[in-house]
Amino acid sequence: MNRPGARLWWQLLRMGRSAGRVSEGGRTRFLALLMATVVAALAASAFVVSAATFDGRETRGMARNPVLAGQGEQPKALWSRYWESEHGRQYSVVVVWPLTSDAPLPPGLDRWPAPGEAYLSPALADGPGRQDFTHRYGRTVGLVGQDGLATPGERLVYTRPSEAMLNSSYLDGITGFGAPGPSFGDVRLIDGEREQHLAIIMGLLLVLPAAGLVVAAVRMGAHGHDRRARLLHLMGANRRARAWMNLGAAIAPVALGTLGAAALLTPTLIWNVTLPWIDFTLAAADLRGAAGALVRAVLASGMAVLAVTLLLQPSTKRPKKTSRGRTRSEGILPRIAFVACPVFLGSAFVSVWLAPRTPAVYLIAVIGALATLPSVIGRMTARLAPRLAASAHKRGAPGRLIAARALAARPGTVVRLVSTLIIAIGVVGQTQLISSLLEHRSGDTTLLNSAEGNSMARVQAADRARPSEEFRAALPQGLHVVSLGHLDLQPDGSSSGRIIQAPCADLTALALPCPAPGTSETVPFSRLDRRLKATTYRFFGDTDATVRVGSTARLDPQDIHLVVFAPQGTALDMPAVKRAARLTLSTDAVIRTLAEGSQSYTLGFHARWLSFLGAAGTAFITLAMVFGALSEFLRFARNLAPLTAVTGEYEVFRKTAGWAVALPLATAGVTGVAVYVFLAQPVSNITRGAELSGELCLAFIALTAALSLTAALAAHAAALREARVWRPRAD
Repeated sequence: MNRPGARLWWQLLRMGRSAGRVSEGGRTRFLALLMATVVAALAASAFVVSAATFDGRETRGMARNPVLAGQGEQPKALWSRYWESEHGRQYSVVVVWPLTSDAPLPPGLDRWPAPGEAYLSPALADGPGRQDFTHRYGRTVGLVGQDGLATPGERLVYTRPSEAMLNSSYLDGITGFGAPGPSFGDVRLIDGEREQHLAIIMGLLLVLPAAGLVVAAVRMGAHGHDRRARLLHLMGANRRARAWMNLGAAIAPVALGTLGAAALLTPTLIWNVTLPWIDFTLAAADLRGAAGALVRAVLASGMAVLAVTLLLQPSTKRPKKTSRGRTRSEGILPRIAFVACPVFLGSAFVSVWLAPRTPAVYLIAVIGALATLPSVIGRMTARLAPRLAASAHKRGAPGRLIAARALAARPGTVVRLVSTLIIAIGVVGQTQLISSLLEHRSGDTTLLNSAEGNSMARVQAADRARPSEEFRAALPQGLHVVSLGHLDLQPDGSSSGRIIQAPCADLTALALPCPAPGTSETVPFSRLDRRLKATTYRFFGDTDATVRVGSTARLDPQDIHLVVFAPQGTALDMPAVKRAARLTLSTDAVIRTLAEGSQSYTLGFHARWLSFLGAAGTAFITLAMVFGALSEFLRFARNLAPLTAVTGEYEVFRKTAGWAVALPLATAGVTGVAVYVFLAQPVSNITRGAELSGELCLAFIALTAALSLTAALAAHAAALREARVWRPRAD
């Protein structure tokens, strides 16, 4: 009994496929749907990849966490960890020393390193030769395996000190590995508590552009689809039958797009893939564990594109017009968007003050504003178009009159034409704002890359550090060293001043006096070397200095503070300084250059992710702009072609293109820039906030002008080409 019904839906699918091939811009729509499905699948898969990566990092991170020996428990090894940095980027160095023959190995090591040996992660072992990673922590004898790394590209060191350096730092007794709790390792992209922020940022920079591309692809050739839907309705086809035909027209490109996305993702399940620009490597093992979720995400994306095809199924009724030519029934979605857009804009504007610790509120409001703004522009254009038509009629301007009536009759055309431009400006603008916000809260990269920023370094070690004279002897020739300590150090860490002690030659190199032996001289803070003030401010504040001649030695009860510096304008050989400190002073010595002394560059590295995601989103929305504009050009050309029989000349095409294509795009560009400036206010009027880019605003305006002119010329050319071959026909 069901066979006739089954044959009917199959026949409707085939009819829809045939209609899609021969319809207006059928081949272009096929390609657009295919690419939109690929993009939608990749955007959805990004969330799965992110979750799998976070889970894998946590699992491997906890597996290498040390289990501290309890009271009365015999430790099997000694363990300690400290931060190291290279060019502003932090990584972990782990110091180990086995105490028993059955001491469990740290994950990723095939044996315990001998005294004076080290294991490096592949990322460090393959690092720049000038950094001398392979000798900085001892003799490198192997690589840390994948099971010992949070991610394949993580930078990590396991080192075993020499016998002489064993007691130069504090080591904890451990019984094994695998303790629960926070893990150590490379500074994370976004810490676990902010994982939701990454999801929202991906929604703004990836999903919103992908959605714009899907809508643009689905509505390519919309005029022809609408006309066919009305014809089918008149022939007795119900909504379900029309839906089957729409599926038939879309199912082939969507299926191919789904397969294409799967093909692009397959290599990530086999090999570790390094993402460009941000230098982050995805672990294939993590993604293989999430293979089922990836398959579901890809299939769900294909189904979502088909669902959009059905949701945007055209109405079978012609829109009714008022006496002024305006559409009477605009649909529920444009009305909702018209109300929601100002609500989203207002929410974004006040969110930074009402919820300063919840940036997700701002980002969600931005997404809502960008998603609803095109509908507002389309609705307002449709409402203002009758006035433009009346003015054109009064002045006898046929091109403007035709364009105005077309804009009033089809506000959806305006929405499709401007939506991609609005989203593009929003994505690029938000990428710039958030990136500048993070960069302003990060260190000065200019100083970090300069000789000045690397001409002085502070070395801090605990009271177990070995004699500083050995460290001095291991330094390259031509460097100077002074020791610092607190004057009248209090239990809370405060002091009335600082002590600077060194041989006279080193004091002179800092423009300090050389008092007679057994005496001292006070130098005001304002007269100290500006590099010294910046490098030591975190520990000594703006206190004056008591200068005395003597050897570089520990001056505080607990810590030793040394300052290594080169002549003004000369950079230190930092790899040599760090190697000397690790191998002769203390295994857990902290070495920070002038540029790194009081600044963190972590947020600057995080900002690179925004550029990466923003570039991907911009590429998506650019595709949407191309397909959306192409669709409108085809419709524009076919609709205007019969005018040659009425006017007998082609000049009307140029004027109509200017008003119907260039004007909406220019309006959208100016509105998008205004919204970018508006959304920048709440995040730029805060301490160390984002920076509104005037250059970007000018670039947006210039791009809008160029795009509007190019689109108008292209529409004009398409109309001319169609008009020259147009012949009357019974359609």
